[in-house]
Amino acid sequence: MTKKLKIILIVVVIILIAGGLFAWKTWSWQGKMGDLRNYVVSLFSGEKEELPADIQAAYDTLKNDPSDTSAYIKIAAWKKDNGKLEDAIKLYESALEVKPDDTLLLMNIAELYTRNEQYAEAAGAYVKVMESDPKWLAAYRSLADLYRYQMPERKIEIPSILKRGLEANSENELYFVGPLAIYYKDFGPEEEAIRWYERLIELDPENTTAKNELEELKK
Repeated sequence: MTKKLKIILIVVVIILIAGGLFAWKTWSWQGKMGDLRNYVVSLFSGEKEELPADIQAAYDTLKNDPSDTSAYIKIAAWKKDNGKLEDAIKLYESALEVKPDDTLLLMNIAELYTRNEQYAEAAGAYVKVMESDPKWLAAYRSLADLYRYQMPERKIEIPSILKRGLEANSENELYFVGPLAIYYKDFGPEEEAIRWYERLIELDPENTTAKNELEELKK
């Protein structure tokens, strides 16, 4: 076999492999869309009353195009308002099959998970937001609140979460300094609380509440 023929054969093999991968990805995507379409249809199989016009429109959209995430959001909000929290969560999970790193979808499903007492799942969604969009400020505070109130066994992680947010968003320092001061006031050590309250007052000199807290800490 000549060198030229070997090169031609290698090129042909590469083309065939690339074509096979593309075909597999296409088939996989089409299969996923088919599964999502079937799921959306199943969600409404038990509905006996006529759907509101906007929900019917969103439903029809998803039957034709299961990749339309705005339609998932529309129907999920309606399901949530009608007390069907688990259906709303499943709709967001379906939307995340289409756009797994979408910040709005992740933040919304984290809130729903929290309402449904699925705290570990909520935490996972907030962490994913922090990883995919470090500038999304609310993710840090929301995760800190989740650990403080719903998952107190993980409250020790709160300072590192807030400091991570501060490091990624130094232009919004005030957003993180206040919660850090409060955390250390409530859980110690006291010297850290003093340090963060002093920084808070530097950033917000008119904050009388912070001044009073600092005074109490220094007594």
